[in-house]
Amino acid sequence: MSDQLSVDLTDLSAFEGGDDHRLFRHLREHAPLHWNDEPGGRGFWSVTRYGDIRAIASDHRAFSSAEGTQIADRRAEGHGDPSIHNMDPPRHSTLRQLIVPHFRPARIRKLEDEVVAIIDALLDEVLSADAAPGGAPGAPGAPGAPGVPGDPGDPGGTVDFVSAVAARLPLLVVGRFLGAPARDCADLLTWTNQIASEDPEYSAGPETAAKARDEVFAYFRELEAERRRDPRDDLVTALLHAEVKGRPLSLAQRNANHLLLLVAGNETTRNLLSGGVEALHRWPGQWEALVADPGRIPAAVEEAARWVSPVLCMRRTATRDVELHGRTIGAGQKVVLWFCSGNRDGEVFPRPDRFIGDREPNDHLGFGWGVHACLGAHLARFETALFLRRLIQRGLRVELQAEPERLRSNFFRGIKRLPVRLVASHARAPYA
Repeated sequence: MSDQLSVDLTDLSAFEGGDDHRLFRHLREHAPLHWNDEPGGRGFWSVTRYGDIRAIASDHRAFSSAEGTQIADRRAEGHGDPSIHNMDPPRHSTLRQLIVPHFRPARIRKLEDEVVAIIDALLDEVLSADAAPGGAPGAPGAPGAPGVPGDPGDPGGTVDFVSAVAARLPLLVVGRFLGAPARDCADLLTWTNQIASEDPEYSAGPETAAKARDEVFAYFRELEAERRRDPRDDLVTALLHAEVKGRPLSLAQRNANHLLLLVAGNETTRNLLSGGVEALHRWPGQWEALVADPGRIPAAVEEAARWVSPVLCMRRTATRDVELHGRTIGAGQKVVLWFCSGNRDGEVFPRPDRFIGDREPNDHLGFGWGVHACLGAHLARFETALFLRRLIQRGLRVELQAEPERLRSNFFRGIKRLPVRLVASHARAPYA
């Protein structure tokens, strides 16, 4: 397989088919700095080895985020003020500090009872669902708590885990942080899908994202108007009253960061949950180990983050010429850091293509690296760990009923549909 002709990371079919790891293995071994032409774009360098990714992600002076962090020359927030995603220190650090206190572990832990109640209500709905076509129970709004008929370990119907649980849980939780009512979660999910993915199921092209972006901005303007009348302990209120050097944030600044928090707060956890559940089904010994010792859950969540790599990559732009692996990255050229590849680097992770729930050490790149590491990582870990804990406490296991349908994207590692059943933990898997 030749470097230049056989590997095209703008071809989304490899990601949709789950075959991209084979391509990245080849690049790590034979072309760790790989030039990729880009239809309609300037082209980009791909960086695929763990050490190189960490080094570049740690050097914002030579590799800037200010020109965009997606492969394409676009920003999710459009052409207005950038979110913290698309800026460098010191400006990035100043604005990030307005948000970080809301995502500190101590503050997140205070939400445990609330998050457990959401998880239990979602599990109850799945257990009570009929095995109907497209049988995900309800729209992704506020879950009820209908109670579970019969024994709580009895099988429920076949449902789509993504629409029933993985998409709803993070939206309900991040909505709590933002101050968005649970009834609005269906709209928030639609907008997130349209902005975050080029998958044709969700997007007809850039105009789809632009329209969704405008609708998100209008939604948060209405929410801000409510918070001016009735301030609350949420991020919309916090950003509305925040100041930098004695000046309040502009509407464009607030819009950009509302959008970032909505999309990032949903996508990372949704993909971690769905991908983690799939992995634990395919490696049943790892699930049995968790059931025997739930104290292993935090380590298993870290391994799921490595294994799934919810965000496949982030882009930087070189600010000067840089030599790497005998090639020259030119000033102004795009550089893509493939976290998913670094997370399978056998020089760092022994047996990288195995899901090892108690892997140690596990300094993965599943939440990025450097100053732009995911600020919601603690929340994603928290939600995923609580979900696994509640499954175990309720004597349940998630069983796949068919192969997952994967997102057509080279930005997020997503699963669009994952047909599952919830069964008692001692039940034999009907699908392997």
